[in-house]
Amino acid sequence: MRDSIATCLGESDLVFFHEKEELSFEEAKKGFPQISKGWFELSKLQPPVRLEFIRDYWINAVPYFPHVYAAFDRFFSQVEEIGIVGSKRGVYMTYTLKTTFFIGGIPLSDEGIETLKGQFDFPFPKDYLHFFRIHNGFAKGKDTGILPAEALPDACKNVRSREGIIRCGQEVVDLQELFPFYRSFGLDVYQCFYQNWYVDGQVGNVLCSLAEGKISDFRTREKGEEYLAFTSFLDWLIFYLEGL
Repeated sequence: MRDSIATCLGESDLVFFHEKEELSFEEAKKGFPQISKGWFELSKLQPPVRLEFIRDYWINAVPYFPHVYAAFDRFFSQVEEIGIVGSKRGVYMTYTLKTTFFIGGIPLSDEGIETLKGQFDFPFPKDYLHFFRIHNGFAKGKDTGILPAEALPDACKNVRSREGIIRCGQEVVDLQELFPFYRSFGLDVYQCFYQNWYVDGQVGNVLCSLAEGKISDFRTREKGEEYLAFTSFLDWLIFYLEGL
């Protein structure tokens, strides 16, 4: 899996901090300025302790829903190792499973999340904002994945400035009501919050294919997952962890 991670990051000369017992924080910081003290100390923990700590951190970082916590438990029961990896692109946390891996960026600070909220005039769901406390950017294998904050302006421009009509069923969609948070493998296929669909006080999310000129029809509720329409970010995240 190490080679796959290197391919994903586009580099062969990676530093696996969790394998560098002799490396001091000062040395790590000099070579990789992005690394935080917390992540460096995590890399020094024994693998089972590190995994348990990160699992508990995920659970505590998001709003409480029993089915979400159960899904996180299922996901982490399949994780064989969590690592901290340094590359020229930055510092990442890796989640190695038997046949694949996930990779996540350094989380945003509370100040960074507030900056993000002020950058866009959009009613972000709280569970989405909370996920930035876990990772700023998160992907499975070579997927583009959940977009980091710095990639959101370009993604919004790509979706909202698209020429032609986007439809939901037979209805025309106002592109300004879409906010992309996930991109599929570098394609013009995004999972987007849709401001015209509110569930329990927050926006739901739909699949948007620019090439096909449509979003998933969330009104066909019994086929919600088939059409990749979800009432919350966390429900979509569960699908991403388990079903993609």
